[in-house]
Amino acid sequence: MDIDMKKHARLASLGAMAVAGALVALYAFVAWGSSPSPTGGMDGVHAAIAYIGAGIPILAIIAVHVAYSRQLAAYAKEHASDKG
Repeated sequence: MDIDMKKHARLASLGAMAVAGALVALYAFVAWGSSPSPTGGMDGVHAAIAYIGAGIPILAIIAVHVAYSRQLAAYAKEHASDKG
């Protein structure tokens, strides 16, 4: 069973961008959950550590997905005229 990427490149490109968008929402949720609170919980220093600790891997994954999405979009545009 062979998958023809020409048919699915545009959808895969959109899917990679959707993952990047979902990771932005995930980071916003983590930042909201680790925000300092006057009634207890994290202080400002620990919140900054949480922001950086969550942000670096999420930014790396977002960068990879955006780069992959751009490659797939270029492939889809290049092979748009191919019908078979």
